[in-house]
Amino acid sequence: MKQAQIVIDAAGGAGGGAGRLKTELDAFLADGTAPIRVIGRDRHLTPSWLVRREVAAVGTPVVVSLNNVSFAWRGAERRVLVHNALHFLAPTEGRLLALQPRSLRAQIPVVRRMLHRADVIAVPCSAMARRVADRVPAVRDRLLVLANPVSPVGPRVPTDEVSILVPIVPSPFKNVVAELRVLLAALDRRQHPARVRMTAHPHELPEDLARHPRLDLLGQLPHHELSEHWRRTTAVFFPCLVESFGYPLAEARVYGLPVLAPDSEQSREVAGSALTPYRTADVASLADALDEIDRAVVPEPDAFERGAYFTRLLGLDRERPGRQVDRSAAAASRAVRP
Repeated sequence: MKQAQIVIDAAGGAGGGAGRLKTELDAFLADGTAPIRVIGRDRHLTPSWLVRREVAAVGTPVVVSLNNVSFAWRGAERRVLVHNALHFLAPTEGRLLALQPRSLRAQIPVVRRMLHRADVIAVPCSAMARRVADRVPAVRDRLLVLANPVSPVGPRVPTDEVSILVPIVPSPFKNVVAELRVLLAALDRRQHPARVRMTAHPHELPEDLARHPRLDLLGQLPHHELSEHWRRTTAVFFPCLVESFGYPLAEARVYGLPVLAPDSEQSREVAGSALTPYRTADVASLADALDEIDRAVVPEPDAFERGAYFTRLLGLDRERPGRQVDRSAAAASRAVRP
């Protein structure tokens, strides 16, 4: 058997964006021709695993981590995908950190420190690149902006029902509950016929919202089931402000759906022409945006193509993997520790 030239660590979360990325990776590797070995699929990201993966990657020219924490020692070239905005919050966002579990707060210094060991640091959008550069300025010149891969499962399915999909799992750092109230108020103001479908369970929302007559709660769905809702919905609502990427913005662009989202540089970069912007916490602004959800948006199914993404993430676009970088004492002394 040919020795792997690239080892990928896929330990960590299996849901949300992390799970979606692993689904795309599996599809990319399906033909089995690339000299790649994936480790850690069934592992939690623990200190013991960080040590064990170094042993597993002995003799491999290129090592790639998909879970924010760079390899420390193995590999002539070390690549890491950084995709958790909570690890790089600005000082003005400190209140969000207080809402997070102690385990996540403990990860932050480790994630930032290990970036100094990486040769290439991939991030999903320009805003995330700035977050990383602001918190760990010494690694600024190693950042590579690569929008996450998003592959549609099929074309849109025409339906007579008007609906707005809210593909968000509620979390303390997401402003979804407050903005969901704004959306429902805007729909009422316009006497709009749309139903709202959200990927949440009743216990994850305040009782008045969970029982709202216009709101259908779908629970947390696997990707293949959620895709069917993407193909049938009229529009998408994504009010989140602290995101490393924003998969719903990209999905809307891929399927050709208007996405109601804050008017930010990140929304414009990821959603493209699918963006239907509004001002957060502003019922009138969102009501005006609702008037635009029946507009035609040209689908861009190849906007986030997986082949190009993994080719660049893994360094397969180079003739010779495993570029040796300067890790001398002099080079290390130039690094500014976070």
